[in-house]
Amino acid sequence: MIIVVATLMGMASAALRGGKLRRLAQIELRSLWLIWLTILVQTIIFELPPTIVSDQMYEYVHLATYASAFVFLWLNRHIPGATIIGVGAGANAIAIAANDGVMPASPAAWRLAGFDATALGDFENSNLTPNANFAILGDIFAIPASWPLTNVFSIGDIIIVVGGTYFAHVASRRDDLDDESSTSPEADHDLDAEAGADVAV
Repeated sequence: MIIVVATLMGMASAALRGGKLRRLAQIELRSLWLIWLTILVQTIIFELPPTIVSDQMYEYVHLATYASAFVFLWLNRHIPGATIIGVGAGANAIAIAANDGVMPASPAAWRLAGFDATALGDFENSNLTPNANFAILGDIFAIPASWPLTNVFSIGDIIIVVGGTYFAHVASRRDDLDDESSTSPEADHDLDAEAGADVAV
């Protein structure tokens, strides 16, 4: 949720700088269904009681959702910010794959967010993980419990938000460059020259 909110704030900043967010909806994305499938599957697996599915199955499905997201990013690598988002998602995927399908969270971040330490041992998207591998790529940051949208987040999450914000800023203004070039003094001069040539003929 925090990634979504932060990315929306980045998009809002693009609008404040003169970008037109309606242009984002005009960009054609390839195989968009892969992202919707990823979101749906992740929502389902993390809402199911841990006794229904084995931890190993959770791990495989969690990693599979990242694989589908990477396929989507590869198919849309021409989109501004796609590579940045891929780097962030890759950092998260490394941490998750190295820790049995769970994003490791640091005890300090967990406490700052006000989360219950007794959650240790249950399969979650993010959880306390003793002796975590690639711990630096885990959820080492937190929004304090006293703030809205309290949560823990990772370096990869930050990079993803940066990529999404970059996409919003570039894509919302790209057509402006085309519009400006078509109405620039140079363009007007060309149009006048063409008109003069028609008259001479």
